[in-house]
Amino acid sequence: MKKQKLLIAFLSILFFTIVVFAQDTDITGALKDIESGKLENAKAKLERLKSTNPSSPETLFLDAVLTGEGNKALEKYKKVFESYPDNKYADAALYRTFSYYYAVGSYKRAEKYLKELKNKYPGSPYIKAADRTIPSDDEVSVTENNLPEKEKQIFPQKEYYTIQAGAFTNYENAKKMQKKFTKAGFTSKITSKQVGGSFLNIVTVGKFSSRKEAEKFLKILKRDFSLEGRIKKVNK
Repeated sequence: MKKQKLLIAFLSILFFTIVVFAQDTDITGALKDIESGKLENAKAKLERLKSTNPSSPETLFLDAVLTGEGNKALEKYKKVFESYPDNKYADAALYRTFSYYYAVGSYKRAEKYLKELKNKYPGSPYIKAADRTIPSDDEVSVTENNLPEKEKQIFPQKEYYTIQAGAFTNYENAKKMQKKFTKAGFTSKITSKQVGGSFLNIVTVGKFSSRKEAEKFLKILKRDFSLEGRIKKVNK
C-alpha cells in the first residue's frame, strides 16, 4: 500500500513536470509592446526569456521580430517553422519569410514560401494577407508604366542595373550601410517597402548600364564589404 502511494505520488510529480515544461513560452505581452512602439520593453522581456527559456520557439520568434538586420531575422524565422512546424508561431514565421522575399523583390522565393504556407497551414489567417499575384523575378513596378502615352514620351524609360546589398527593419542600420558605401565613393540609395506588416529599409548600391558591369561590382562588394548582393534591373 505504501509503495502504491509512493508510485502515485511519483507519477503525479512527473505528470506535473511534463505539463509545466510542455507549456508554451508566453510572448504575447512583448508582441503587444512592439505593436505599441515600446521596443525597449519588448527587448527587456526578450533578454529575460533568453535567460529562462533560451531554446523555446517562442523566444526564437520574438528574437527574430526584434532583429534589425533582415538576413539575420530571416535565419531565425526559418528555424522556427523548420524546426518547430507545430508551434503556434510557425505560420507567422513562414509568412514573415514570404514577406521578406516579396519586399526585396525575390518573387520566385516568395512564391515558394507562399505555397508552403498554404500547404502546411491551410487554416492560417496569414494566407489571405499573403495571397497575391506575384510578378516575375525580373519585373519591376515603376510609376512611368501607369502614365498615358503622351506623358511617357515626356518621361522616357531608362533602364539600368543596381545591387541590392541589404534589407533592414531598423532604418539606422540601413543608414550605416549606406554611409559605408558613400564613404567609399559609391552611389547608394535607401528605399522603404511594406508588405503585409513587414516593413523593410532596402539598401542598393551602384548604377550600371549593363548586367555585366553589375556582376563585376558584385565581386568588389564581396571582397571589400563581405556582402552577398543581388542584381536588380530598374526602369526609370
